[in-house]
Amino acid sequence: MFNKSVFDGVIVCEAANAMANHIIHEFEIPRLDQLAPKLKVNSCFNDHQALRLWADRLCENYPTTDDFNIYDLEDLIQTARTRFLKLFS
Repeated sequence: MFNKSVFDGVIVCEAANAMANHIIHEFEIPRLDQLAPKLKVNSCFNDHQALRLWADRLCENYPTTDDFNIYDLEDLIQTARTRFLKLFS
């Protein structure tokens, strides 16, 4: 689940892509250029790419085991959602 691939022009893991997609759809985030500074990502990336890179950083800090499963992914998505909301509160 943490193998890297290209998603939307950036190299991130599948879990980060799933996390970013969830946030993009839930909050209806357009492909603009405003989130990168807030997410502490290089400003050359659009909002969708910045979210993927930010989520990938979260994944790198997530304790994993060999039996990573869908429940762990749901936990990651909720963690990302909570942290994303805190950035804007």
